[in-house]
Amino acid sequence: MKKLLIILLLICLCCGCGFKDIDRRFFVVAIGIDKSEKKDTKFRLTLKLAVPGNNIDMGSAKFELISQDANSMTECVRLLKSKLDKELDFGHAKIVIFGQSLLKDNVADSTDWLNRRRDIQLVAWLAAGKPSAEAVLSTELAHERLPGNALLLSFGKTGVESGYIISEYLFDFYRKKKEWGLDPILPIIQAEKKHYTINTSLVFDKEKSKLALNMDETRLFNIMKGNLNKVEIEAPFEDFQFYVSVDDLHSNFRVYTPANQRPYAKIDVKMRGVIEESYGRLHGEQLPAYEEAVEKSHEELMVKLLKKLQDENLDPMGFGLDYRAHHFGKVEEEWQAWQALYPELEFQVNIKMKLEGIGVIK
Repeated sequence: MKKLLIILLLICLCCGCGFKDIDRRFFVVAIGIDKSEKKDTKFRLTLKLAVPGNNIDMGSAKFELISQDANSMTECVRLLKSKLDKELDFGHAKIVIFGQSLLKDNVADSTDWLNRRRDIQLVAWLAAGKPSAEAVLSTELAHERLPGNALLLSFGKTGVESGYIISEYLFDFYRKKKEWGLDPILPIIQAEKKHYTINTSLVFDKEKSKLALNMDETRLFNIMKGNLNKVEIEAPFEDFQFYVSVDDLHSNFRVYTPANQRPYAKIDVKMRGVIEESYGRLHGEQLPAYEEAVEKSHEELMVKLLKKLQDENLDPMGFGLDYRAHHFGKVEEEWQAWQALYPELEFQVNIKMKLEGIGVIK
């Protein structure tokens, strides 16, 4: 009799819980946050909702896009619920896109909301949308099998592997905005009519976006940071150019502060690959000369990029974090010392290129 009473009590408790069946939920697969164009509101929240289908063939990814303007993210969600007949479920949202207009202001409010909600994954990918986050989410791709899956394949390296794509997690972006000595960087998704392009990036200070990197600078940053294993690079040689396909890449750096000498950062990059294309005649016995051409040209380009970041007082590489890791004392004193040191920092880039051949053409 006691067991029966316990079972009945558990049944009553379950009837009063907040669980909802799967057919009474809308699954949010992507989140877009823009600056509102209305004068009396701050944000425009756009949600990409997956519409279940009978198959997962190419081009069958069905979704619904809903947007709302309000002064807070919480209010946006509350107003969006009044437009729907099912509960919003953020548990499957793996991509968050900020509009570029919003990133010019302080994004602390929106990132705070994303990190506080218990149903939004901290391993969601973050990106900047151009011209807006809503425009990126509304792009329909003919080859997409599941709503929002194309972006996940791009950033997760489970699909395409590109030297121009920077991947950034939500938790990592939030950490870098708080960390002294390491600035965040986000990829830019350019929306087109039936596709999008990801080959540029935005560098932030501790509050907002401050510098845009073009596609060549983004690729160089990925190489120096060691974010990838495969990349294609070009190098001049005499009166023509050749292109190298790199399939093995390792990078590391260290900040040195020798006594009575100018401080410097040493960046070592090791690459291995094969010449994939050339606009001139190549000879197998000249491989050392081709390797030297790659090393010299890319060392100069990397130093130029690092000085550009230094002039803007930006440090997405994390030189300041490395300095703090090797200098012990009070945190505030370390940080003040680094801020005084960084403008005087020299950069020494050392590249070791190993070419395995000039291709199959003899």
